[in-house]
Amino acid sequence: MSSTFITIWIAILAFDALLVYGLTWAATSKRYSKYRLRTPGPKQPLPARKFLNTMLNNVLALLIFISFLYFFGDTWLHDDWPGAAHFLGEVLAVLLLYDCAYYFYHRSLHHPKVMRHVHGVHHFVRFPLADESIYLHPAEQIGALCMLLGAMVLFGPISAASFLAIFFIHSTVNIIVHCNLVFPHPAFRLFNFWVEKHDVHHRKVRNNYASIFPFWDFAFGTYE
Repeated sequence: MSSTFITIWIAILAFDALLVYGLTWAATSKRYSKYRLRTPGPKQPLPARKFLNTMLNNVLALLIFISFLYFFGDTWLHDDWPGAAHFLGEVLAVLLLYDCAYYFYHRSLHHPKVMRHVHGVHHFVRFPLADESIYLHPAEQIGALCMLLGAMVLFGPISAASFLAIFFIHSTVNIIVHCNLVFPHPAFRLFNFWVEKHDVHHRKVRNNYASIFPFWDFAFGTYE
Protein backbone atom coordinates (compact mmCIF):
# COMPACT_ATOMS: atom_id res chain seq x y z
CA MET A 1 0.00 0.00 0.00
CA SER A 2 1.20 3.49 -0.80
CA SER A 3 2.10 6.07 1.84
CA THR A 4 -0.89 8.16 0.69
CA PHE A 5 -3.24 5.24 1.32
CA ILE A 6 -1.82 4.69 4.82
CA THR A 7 -2.01 8.41 5.63
CA ILE A 8 -5.66 8.66 4.56
CA TRP A 9 -6.57 5.47 6.44
CA ILE A 10 -4.96 6.80 9.63
CA ALA A 11 -6.83 10.09 9.13
CA ILE A 12 -10.14 8.17 8.88
CA LEU A 13 -9.33 6.25 12.07
CA ALA A 14 -8.51 9.52 13.84
CA PHE A 15 -11.73 11.12 12.57
CA ASP A 16 -13.80 8.19 13.83
CA ALA A 17 -12.09 8.34 17.23
CA LEU A 18 -12.91 12.06 17.48
CA LEU A 19 -16.47 11.39 16.33
CA VAL A 20 -16.96 8.80 19.08
CA TYR A 21 -15.58 11.18 21.68
CA GLY A 22 -17.58 14.17 20.42
CA LEU A 23 -20.92 12.39 20.14
CA THR A 24 -20.51 10.69 23.51
CA TRP A 25 -19.61 14.00 25.13
CA ALA A 26 -22.61 15.71 23.48
CA ALA A 27 -25.02 13.04 24.70
CA THR A 28 -23.79 13.30 28.27
CA SER A 29 -23.38 17.08 28.46
CA LYS A 30 -26.06 19.39 29.83
CA ARG A 31 -25.86 21.55 26.72
CA TYR A 32 -26.72 18.83 24.20
CA SER A 33 -28.38 16.13 26.27
CA LYS A 34 -31.79 17.59 25.28
CA TYR A 35 -31.19 16.08 21.83
CA ARG A 36 -30.80 12.58 23.26
CA LEU A 37 -33.55 10.13 22.33
CA ARG A 38 -33.37 7.83 25.36
CA THR A 39 -31.83 7.63 28.81
CA PRO A 40 -29.82 4.61 29.93
CA GLY A 41 -31.70 1.66 31.30
CA PRO A 42 -30.87 0.03 34.63
CA LYS A 43 -28.53 -2.45 32.95
CA GLN A 44 -25.26 -0.81 31.96
CA PRO A 45 -21.81 -2.38 31.73
CA LEU A 46 -19.31 -1.39 34.37
CA PRO A 47 -16.90 1.27 33.05
CA ALA A 48 -13.91 -1.06 33.30
CA ARG A 49 -15.77 -3.85 31.48
CA LYS A 50 -16.95 -1.47 28.76
CA PHE A 51 -13.45 -0.05 28.29
CA LEU A 52 -11.88 -3.50 28.04
CA ASN A 53 -14.51 -4.83 25.63
CA THR A 54 -14.47 -1.83 23.27
CA MET A 55 -10.68 -1.50 23.26
CA LEU A 56 -10.18 -5.19 22.52
CA ASN A 57 -12.79 -5.05 19.76
CA ASN A 58 -11.08 -2.03 18.24
CA VAL A 59 -7.77 -3.88 18.28
CA LEU A 60 -9.44 -6.96 16.79
CA ALA A 61 -10.98 -4.91 13.97
CA LEU A 62 -7.63 -3.27 13.19
CA LEU A 63 -5.89 -6.65 13.13
CA ILE A 64 -8.49 -8.02 10.71
CA PHE A 65 -8.10 -5.10 8.32
CA ILE A 66 -4.31 -5.00 8.60
CA SER A 67 -4.11 -8.76 7.96
CA PHE A 68 -6.34 -8.40 4.90
CA LEU A 69 -4.24 -5.56 3.51
CA TYR A 70 -0.93 -7.31 4.27
CA PHE A 71 -1.82 -10.72 2.85
CA PHE A 72 -4.37 -9.85 0.17
CA GLY A 73 -4.02 -6.12 -0.52
CA ASP A 74 -1.87 -6.56 -3.63
CA THR A 75 -4.35 -9.09 -5.01
CA TRP A 76 -7.69 -7.45 -4.29
CA LEU A 77 -6.82 -3.75 -4.32
CA HIS A 78 -5.17 -1.58 -6.95
CA ASP A 79 -3.83 1.96 -6.75
CA ASP A 80 -5.16 3.24 -10.08
CA TRP A 81 -7.99 5.78 -9.99
CA PRO A 82 -10.92 3.96 -11.61
CA GLY A 83 -12.85 7.06 -12.69
CA ALA A 84 -15.74 8.68 -10.83
CA ALA A 85 -18.48 6.40 -12.18
CA HIS A 86 -16.51 3.21 -11.54
CA PHE A 87 -15.54 4.44 -8.08
CA LEU A 88 -19.16 5.15 -7.12
CA GLY A 89 -20.23 1.82 -8.61
CA GLU A 90 -17.65 -0.12 -6.58
CA VAL A 91 -18.54 1.61 -3.34
CA LEU A 92 -22.28 1.22 -3.82
CA ALA A 93 -22.06 -2.40 -4.99
CA VAL A 94 -19.90 -3.50 -2.05
CA LEU A 95 -22.00 -1.69 0.54
CA LEU A 96 -25.30 -2.98 -0.89
CA LEU A 97 -24.05 -6.57 -0.95
CA TYR A 98 -22.58 -6.24 2.53
CA ASP A 99 -25.77 -4.71 3.92
CA CYS A 100 -27.89 -7.46 2.39
CA ALA A 101 -25.67 -10.15 3.90
CA TYR A 102 -25.53 -8.28 7.19
CA TYR A 103 -29.34 -8.09 7.30
CA PHE A 104 -29.62 -11.90 7.38
CA TYR A 105 -26.59 -12.23 9.65
CA HIS A 106 -27.97 -9.70 12.13
CA ARG A 107 -31.41 -11.29 12.00
CA SER A 108 -29.89 -14.71 12.72
CA LEU A 109 -28.11 -13.26 15.75
CA HIS A 110 -31.54 -12.78 17.33
CA HIS A 111 -32.18 -16.51 17.50
CA PRO A 112 -32.68 -17.11 21.25
CA LYS A 113 -29.55 -19.25 21.71
CA VAL A 114 -27.33 -16.94 19.65
CA MET A 115 -28.82 -13.89 21.37
CA ARG A 116 -28.08 -15.39 24.76
CA HIS A 117 -24.45 -16.21 24.06
CA VAL A 118 -23.36 -13.68 21.41
CA HIS A 119 -25.57 -10.77 20.35
CA GLY A 120 -26.95 -10.29 23.84
CA VAL A 121 -23.64 -8.68 24.77
CA HIS A 122 -24.46 -5.75 22.49
CA HIS A 123 -28.11 -5.55 23.53
CA PHE A 124 -27.13 -5.53 27.19
CA VAL A 125 -26.81 -1.78 26.58
CA ARG A 126 -30.39 -0.99 25.64
CA PHE A 127 -29.86 2.65 24.67
CA PRO A 128 -26.18 2.87 23.70
CA LEU A 129 -24.00 5.90 23.12
CA ALA A 130 -21.38 6.28 20.41
CA ASP A 131 -18.62 4.82 22.59
CA GLU A 132 -20.72 1.66 22.97
CA SER A 133 -21.17 1.11 19.22
CA ILE A 134 -18.50 -1.55 19.31
CA TYR A 135 -19.52 -3.11 22.63
CA LEU A 136 -19.81 -6.59 21.13
CA HIS A 137 -19.03 -10.24 21.47
CA PRO A 138 -15.84 -10.73 19.38
CA ALA A 139 -17.51 -13.47 17.29
CA GLU A 140 -20.10 -10.95 16.11
CA GLN A 141 -17.36 -8.51 15.17
CA ILE A 142 -15.42 -11.13 13.21
CA GLY A 143 -18.51 -12.25 11.28
CA ALA A 144 -19.53 -8.74 10.24
CA LEU A 145 -16.05 -7.69 9.10
CA CYS A 146 -15.51 -10.91 7.19
CA MET A 147 -18.73 -10.19 5.27
CA LEU A 148 -17.57 -6.67 4.47
CA LEU A 149 -14.18 -7.87 3.23
CA GLY A 150 -15.84 -10.75 1.41
CA ALA A 151 -18.04 -8.30 -0.50
CA MET A 152 -14.90 -6.41 -1.55
CA VAL A 153 -13.30 -9.63 -2.76
CA LEU A 154 -16.41 -10.64 -4.70
CA PHE A 155 -16.38 -7.38 -6.64
CA GLY A 156 -12.59 -7.12 -6.63
CA PRO A 157 -10.07 -6.16 -7.36
CA ILE A 158 -11.37 -2.75 -6.31
CA SER A 159 -9.45 0.49 -6.13
CA ALA A 160 -7.69 1.58 -2.96
CA ALA A 161 -9.83 4.73 -3.09
CA SER A 162 -12.98 2.59 -3.02
CA PHE A 163 -11.64 0.60 -0.07
CA LEU A 164 -11.05 3.80 1.90
CA ALA A 165 -14.52 5.15 1.07
CA ILE A 166 -16.17 1.85 2.04
CA PHE A 167 -14.21 1.69 5.28
CA PHE A 168 -15.12 5.30 6.10
CA ILE A 169 -18.84 4.85 5.43
CA HIS A 170 -19.05 1.53 7.28
CA SER A 171 -17.22 2.69 10.40
CA THR A 172 -18.79 6.15 10.56
CA VAL A 173 -22.38 4.94 10.09
CA ASN A 174 -21.85 2.34 12.83
CA ILE A 175 -20.86 5.13 15.21
CA ILE A 176 -23.70 7.43 14.18
CA VAL A 177 -26.49 4.87 14.51
CA HIS A 178 -25.52 4.24 18.12
CA CYS A 179 -25.06 7.86 19.20
CA ASN A 180 -28.64 8.25 20.53
CA LEU A 181 -28.81 11.88 19.40
CA VAL A 182 -31.13 13.64 16.94
CA PHE A 183 -30.74 17.26 15.88
CA PRO A 184 -33.55 19.45 14.52
CA HIS A 185 -31.62 21.08 11.65
CA PRO A 186 -32.54 19.72 8.17
CA ALA A 187 -28.84 19.12 7.45
CA PHE A 188 -29.00 16.21 9.91
CA ARG A 189 -31.90 14.44 8.16
CA LEU A 190 -29.87 11.39 7.08
CA PHE A 191 -28.00 11.36 10.41
CA ASN A 192 -31.32 11.38 12.30
CA PHE A 193 -32.80 8.70 10.05
CA TRP A 194 -30.00 6.27 10.92
CA VAL A 195 -30.21 7.08 14.62
CA GLU A 196 -33.98 6.75 14.88
CA LYS A 197 -34.04 3.55 12.80
CA HIS A 198 -31.51 1.87 15.06
CA ASP A 199 -33.17 3.22 18.19
CA VAL A 200 -36.30 1.27 17.19
CA HIS A 201 -34.15 -1.84 16.85
CA HIS A 202 -32.70 -1.44 20.35
CA ARG A 203 -36.16 -0.79 21.82
CA LYS A 204 -38.14 -3.50 20.01
CA VAL A 205 -35.32 -5.88 18.97
CA ARG A 206 -37.31 -7.51 16.11
CA ASN A 207 -37.16 -4.63 13.63
CA ASN A 208 -34.65 -2.76 11.46
CA TYR A 209 -31.87 -5.31 11.07
CA ALA A 210 -30.13 -3.64 8.12
CA SER A 211 -27.15 -1.45 8.92
CA ILE A 212 -26.95 1.21 6.20
CA PHE A 213 -29.86 0.88 3.76
CA PRO A 214 -33.53 0.36 4.68
CA PHE A 215 -34.24 -1.68 1.51
CA TRP A 216 -33.77 -5.08 3.09
CA ASP A 217 -36.08 -4.38 6.02
CA PHE A 218 -38.75 -3.10 3.61
CA ALA A 219 -38.33 -6.16 1.40
CA PHE A 220 -38.63 -8.67 4.24
CA GLY A 221 -41.25 -6.94 6.36
CA THR A 222 -39.08 -5.92 9.31
CA TYR A 223 -38.95 -2.15 8.80
CA GLU A 224 -40.50 0.18 11.38
